[in-house]
Amino acid sequence: MNSSNDRDASLTNFLFSSEPLLPNPVAVPPELAPLTQPKLIDLGEIQVILLDVYGTLVISGSGDVGTADDAKHDAANRWIRDAATEAGVQDLTGIPTSDQLRNQIVATNEAARSEANPKPEVDILEIWRRVLQANGREDLATNPKILAAWICGVEGRSNPVWPMPGAHDALMAMQAKGRRLGIVSNAQFYTPLIVQNLIAKRSQDTKRGESSDSVERTIAGDLSSVFDLNACHFSYRYRAAKPGPLLFERAISQLRGTGILPEQVLYIGNDMLNDVWAAKQFGLQTALFAGDGRSLRLRTEDARCEKCLPDMVLTHWDQIVECL
Repeated sequence: MNSSNDRDASLTNFLFSSEPLLPNPVAVPPELAPLTQPKLIDLGEIQVILLDVYGTLVISGSGDVGTADDAKHDAANRWIRDAATEAGVQDLTGIPTSDQLRNQIVATNEAARSEANPKPEVDILEIWRRVLQANGREDLATNPKILAAWICGVEGRSNPVWPMPGAHDALMAMQAKGRRLGIVSNAQFYTPLIVQNLIAKRSQDTKRGESSDSVERTIAGDLSSVFDLNACHFSYRYRAAKPGPLLFERAISQLRGTGILPEQVLYIGNDMLNDVWAAKQFGLQTALFAGDGRSLRLRTEDARCEKCLPDMVLTHWDQIVECL
């Protein structure tokens, strides 16, 4: 039987680009300069730092989870077939099409949309299982090992990721300075594996024993070496995404239970709406990560962001260390 770290390594191989997507951060266009100059503040009173993942801790080909450009739609069916073969699927009859998956995502989100949950999120594993079952491929729908690798293979082709320069060392520095670290991110089951890869230099010599086939359980030990798992909130687990309120409601509720006030929390993300505006609704200190022009989202067309300014602006992860 393969150990859990072997399985995790196999899945992350599907997700990560073999070459850096961006050897250097993309230059920010001059017209975006007002919000992309460094703005640093003293973080002496900050006890908890919560982080976004895509575009913040990792460079993302599409800038977010599961949002590959529509221009790539024509290639998606080829990616699905190629990833199926790579994951060990021998019979390709009845495998999902891109349209089937997309339609199932749209229908699921529309059914879940409400005033309390204005930005629903799906669990992509559940979406694939439904489509496979509808296509008569119960054998694949109930094979978690193949299904996880298959989905990671498609995601790795449509939205390859690469560690953000300086992110690993910044995490280590924040932890060394006694800050409690957490994650609040739009995500899928493979997102914690991406973070695990980012922190692998820290935990690569840590031996892990056998565990169940649950992806959730195999990643827990890796994340807990750097992050407080109680402060990690991923959208697919709640079926709700940012900028909807649920993720931050859960994060703040958990922190209040440990005596942490919102003003003692810093949230760092690359999106003025999903990250800065959404976190400010709950009284958190905010930092806009503007170190990668490809994934920077200023949202100047959104009225909610017109008068919304981050408390900090980071153009490289090294800058956070200066403020601790």
